[in-house]
Amino acid sequence: MAFVSGSVPAGDRVLGGKINEGGDTKKPIGVSATITAPDGTVLFSADDLNHVSGNLFWPSPMTAAGETTPSYGIKDYPRFFTPPWAVAPIPVNATVDPALVATNGYDFTNNQAGDLYVFLLGKSLASYHASRREFIRLTGPCPVLPDYAFGTWFTYWHSYSEKEAKDDISRWESGNLPIDVWALDMNWRNTSSDNLNPGQSPYHPHPEIGSQDHYYDHPNSSLFPGDGPFGDSFTEWFAFLKGKKLRTYFNDHPFPVAMRNEGGLQTSPEEVAFRWQGLSSWMERGLTYWWFDHNWGFSIPPPFINISVTSGTWEGLDNAAWGSHVYYSSVEYYDKTVRDKAGDQWYGGKPMALTKFGLPDWRENTNPTEAAESPAQHRYPVWWTGDGVPLQGAVQSTVDSGVHGFKTYVHSDCGGDYRPHTGGDLLRWTAHCAFSTILRFHGDDHRPWGYDTHTEDVIRSYLNARYKLIPSLIAAGEHAATTGYPFVTRCDMIWPEHNESASNNQYIFLNDTLVAPIWDSATNATAQSVWIPPARGWMLGMGRSRLGRRESR
Repeated sequence: MAFVSGSVPAGDRVLGGKINEGGDTKKPIGVSATITAPDGTVLFSADDLNHVSGNLFWPSPMTAAGETTPSYGIKDYPRFFTPPWAVAPIPVNATVDPALVATNGYDFTNNQAGDLYVFLLGKSLASYHASRREFIRLTGPCPVLPDYAFGTWFTYWHSYSEKEAKDDISRWESGNLPIDVWALDMNWRNTSSDNLNPGQSPYHPHPEIGSQDHYYDHPNSSLFPGDGPFGDSFTEWFAFLKGKKLRTYFNDHPFPVAMRNEGGLQTSPEEVAFRWQGLSSWMERGLTYWWFDHNWGFSIPPPFINISVTSGTWEGLDNAAWGSHVYYSSVEYYDKTVRDKAGDQWYGGKPMALTKFGLPDWRENTNPTEAAESPAQHRYPVWWTGDGVPLQGAVQSTVDSGVHGFKTYVHSDCGGDYRPHTGGDLLRWTAHCAFSTILRFHGDDHRPWGYDTHTEDVIRSYLNARYKLIPSLIAAGEHAATTGYPFVTRCDMIWPEHNESASNNQYIFLNDTLVAPIWDSATNATAQSVWIPPARGWMLGMGRSRLGRRESR
């Protein structure tokens, strides 16, 4: 049976959809679907609905030849109901079906194959965008971010001491370098296997097994002094950051409780209680939100999978998308039940988490279908594209994600996971990041003052330019939430009649700025071919420009 796109709300579902009888998705379910126009034109056809993907890869607009993809079909599978508290423990006053207590209120009993949503895309650009709006109505929007998210973020894979971290923040301040988020990578916690908790404690009911970084109660007190687990460690640090009007987050590479024989799988009471206690206790102390670091040797899997390695897929739902759900939902529920109730607006008034946009660490010219993920993941911003991503891959993944995945805030580690040989290389990264979705310096040492005065001055000018655009970025985020229209826009979403517009090496920023980064530092390239859209006067920073269906260098 096929359903044409409609307005079924997805507010309390991971995957929005209607319930329909089906069968085992590992076998053909013997249900075909065909949709035809009144004139007999076939708009959609599938010989077996099990052959339709349940991961989202929205098609591009029509081609220069006037050809269109008449429809887009996506299978509603896997499908399950998410309780209002999501991955927080069941509230004491909640009414829960006894059969669902073991899964924390998650209902997996209606996970049947056979349901399909078909979006009719029409023959015009207007109808194409109307179908995108219908998708947002069905599945829910990419949420609006807190205002500070559009400012500068900074992390550095470095074992900061508290003094060194404070000195760096003072240097941002004295250098008049605008910044809103300063955060620590994994070294906020002790990663050794020594000094594990040998017995029951208020924070963990069993003797600890394995490594300290499997737990949340071993902060690195040698770098950020305190009097022990959940004592004064980091308390003064969080107060210092708030005094500087900076938000912050920690990196977390979570270890599942099932793999150390301390409880059940994802959504089990033991896993939920452990994860919630760890995440919420640090937010209570002053952490603004969390970074789910998918890229580590161990991680949480999706439901019904019992592994600890970084991977795992259940019926097409992988641990990148599941992790986005767990971490965003944890921050969201804590904000709703604690910060909002207390009238605390310091965290920004809107939840956010940093998670992985898909399984691959993106590389240039990778087929964008490899980033196809759950049609719910766009509801859990923001996302990074993995480790070792080159600048060209950063541009391409950001541009394509807005088209195919409805993910408005995909971005890469600004500066890359290496120390550029010259300041000019970091400037190329900064130029792209300043006119893109999220500006987050991360990886090696990308402190703006790390090269020379000229490099710092130019970076400052880019950061100041972005800060002047923050009101426009906030408005563009609101618009994306209601329309599915990304503010880093691939040109074929505006001019699909031109073949050149489908390039993912350039984009329109905030609806009026053409951006085409130069990423070739190996040969010190200073020019590249750029397609200049028609009907506007475009100003280029260097080189020649010609209007219309031509290229400029």
